[in-house]
Amino acid sequence: MNFIKNNLSESKKKINVVLTFRIDESDIKSSEFANFKIVDFSDVLLKNNYHPSKDSELNKLEYLSKEIINSEDNIVIYNTGSSLEDFDTISEMLKPYELIINNILVPNESKRQQQLADGQKAYRDHSRWLHFYPGEIEENHKYFAEKIKTLKAKYQNTETKILEI
Repeated sequence: MNFIKNNLSESKKKINVVLTFRIDESDIKSSEFANFKIVDFSDVLLKNNYHPSKDSELNKLEYLSKEIINSEDNIVIYNTGSSLEDFDTISEMLKPYELIINNILVPNESKRQQQLADGQKAYRDHSRWLHFYPGEIEENHKYFAEKIKTLKAKYQNTETKILEI
């Protein structure tokens, strides 16, 4: 967090910040985010020369926060949040700049069902090459649905809204 405080201006600006949890770029409708800068988190990491064997997980979140803080425009960053705690950490990094995560986009039920069906098909077609045990695809689907419920509950009474798209 010192990295951000030391390297960024203290200017206070109001922008809308939208992050995603397992949402692809194709699911972000440009018409809904016409006035937003749309950024792939992996591009942020490349720009900052992030290397998983050299940099910590916290470094990833610092780079993401820096991208948000330096943005002059409303911003959508997809491929963010590998864990629920990442969103808490990012929120804390944004607080000194009076910025919040306005929305976290998550897949809706029909997209999750499609992901389950795709996973089951891949398992049926390629089970001899995949290292999954029978029923693991379904367990992962249930686990992800629980993570979304937890995320919704955690942010229920905050300024951050969890939106299914």
